[in-house]
Amino acid sequence: MRRLALVGLACVACIRPVSAQVAGNVEAGVSNVKYDRFLASGAASLGSVLRWDDPAGRGFVNARGTYLRFESGRHSVDASANGSWFTPIGSRWRGELGLAAGASQYANIASFRHADLEARIHWMQGTRGSWLGATVGSASFGSGARSVAVLVLGRWWLVGDMTMFASADRSFIGDTAYSDLRSSARWRLAKVTLEGVLGTRVWSRGGGRGVFIEGSAALALGTHAALVVSGGRYPTDAVSGSIAGRYATAALRLGSVGLRRPNPSPRVPSISLHSGNGATVDPPEDARLDIETAEDDAVRLIVHAIRATTVEISGDFTDWQPVTLTRVSADDSAWEGVFRISRGLHRINVRRDGGAWRAPVGTTRSADDYDGEVGVFLVP
Repeated sequence: MRRLALVGLACVACIRPVSAQVAGNVEAGVSNVKYDRFLASGAASLGSVLRWDDPAGRGFVNARGTYLRFESGRHSVDASANGSWFTPIGSRWRGELGLAAGASQYANIASFRHADLEARIHWMQGTRGSWLGATVGSASFGSGARSVAVLVLGRWWLVGDMTMFASADRSFIGDTAYSDLRSSARWRLAKVTLEGVLGTRVWSRGGGRGVFIEGSAALALGTHAALVVSGGRYPTDAVSGSIAGRYATAALRLGSVGLRRPNPSPRVPSISLHSGNGATVDPPEDARLDIETAEDDAVRLIVHAIRATTVEISGDFTDWQPVTLTRVSADDSAWEGVFRISRGLHRINVRRDGGAWRAPVGTTRSADDYDGEVGVFLVP
């Protein structure tokens, strides 16, 4: 079974810091797979994903493994891991350094290994951005090693609940060379997440040619389970050793749950705002957030909560641990706290008088994966 992957997700990750957490899932299903120049075959699959995110949004580590058992009795095993670290190099620029490695084996017939080092530079402005990257490394088929070099240029947009990408890359793996032009999107609805990739391979020497298209839909069955269907055609990947083919898969996914964090994990926000710009007007009893920036990443958060006796906040900058704010004055509705928060998009929830956690007015509201909501704000 092949897992659909969107190109360019790292460029969004570098501007949306996430809470320090470990999250994972296990996925079991059935597939029909037809590799190019091979007969179609049914297969049972078992896969697992594990991810760790840095609390300040500076990096992540992702690991996954897949086991396929074909109807012929043969099996394949695939394991990979990748991670990236981000650093600001200006108000709208971010640098990224990443490592990736993986290995796969099909029965006792073929085995592949690869290890890569990647560097990217990202430009961001509100709900859009671009990236330019280069990858170098090594890929092995059996005992023979080949050098890897990849150049990529991409663009992304946030439009409502949809994240869209477009990219062009040129890959050199030993004496094989090809270019991919690719577009992809992710659309998150209340209970369904849709993903799709459409691309074409051109200027190829030994890497095949033609159009490829993939799609998937994940239907949430609760807070810890989802039904996933996917299918399509994908091209040969000379770096990881995967052979071009077609597939259709149905699977049950269990997990995708933060193991540390007590509060919901927000998704990619719909838009980026400074506090107070275009916020939905709520009743007076709701809390309103203002931000004041200073030097050395010091940010003063002010919550205006009429008639409140206590006000708490939690966010990615507190590792989602509740922090009680200080009342500015005895007869004032303003509560404040000073935090060290890096530039970029951050997430926050506010609780007044021990009630429910809510997204404050002055932020962009975004539904999370657990039927809750979170506020998204920008530190310029």
